[in-house]
Amino acid sequence: MKSWNSIKRVLKEFSEGHPLVNSFGTGDILNPDSADITNFLTPGVDRVYYPLVFALMDRASFVSNGITISSSLVFMDKIEELQKVADMPMGGDATDFQQKQIDEVISDMIQLSSDYMVKFQRTYGQDFAVDVNAGIEPFVDRFGDRVAGVRVTMNFTMPLAMSLCDLPSDLNPDTCYYGTSATSSVANYLDGTIIFVRAGRPFTIAFDPNAVTNNFIWFAVPEDYAFTVWQRSNIDVGNFTDLFELYDTEDGYDIWISQWPTDVVTPMTIR
Repeated sequence: MKSWNSIKRVLKEFSEGHPLVNSFGTGDILNPDSADITNFLTPGVDRVYYPLVFALMDRASFVSNGITISSSLVFMDKIEELQKVADMPMGGDATDFQQKQIDEVISDMIQLSSDYMVKFQRTYGQDFAVDVNAGIEPFVDRFGDRVAGVRVTMNFTMPLAMSLCDLPSDLNPDTCYYGTSATSSVANYLDGTIIFVRAGRPFTIAFDPNAVTNNFIWFAVPEDYAFTVWQRSNIDVGNFTDLFELYDTEDGYDIWISQWPTDVVTPMTIR
């Protein structure tokens, strides 16, 4: 599944390769000191070179079998302060000069934004759908510097992860099994109740609340799992190997079973 981080990455990659873009940023556009801005002219130097493209995540919403992330792309270039253009040639007007400069910058930023619309609509259609039917909002503002430019909204729609296999590997739990037996044996661990367990994390197994007798408790987990304690309550707790013993290893799974019949009504946590 593609995420906001993936969207930022491809936006940054395209910005870095664009001949007119000198910086790319994300984060808080109103606070440049805390924003994550990279300039492509002198990497590693904390300085903004214009034109700057800034990506903002506006909102996200679930849609049928997917999620849509709405992002504002802000394209901006620096304009001169009025006082810096006041000493113009005789007959010139500083205000008119600055307005012409603003109009030129906005025109350039519209052209720059169109490059992004075309690129993402054509190139990334198979990874996520991009809706570029959005208005262009011109602005003149101060984000640390006096700038002008345009703001465009792009909607990225991507599929949701439909299975546990789509999760990041360090968050992907293993399929484990547990159950009870009237004897000290396990016929087929695959017939047990399925539970998803992450290595090193405690997990709880719950049994039949209507059971009236004790039974042997068993569970099957990947063979590299290790445990030290079983616990039903603050006082009903003990060392793992005092209650459980290794019954067998099959297909990379260790099958543990209690050494005697025990309570199969109260949930038990293994850690």
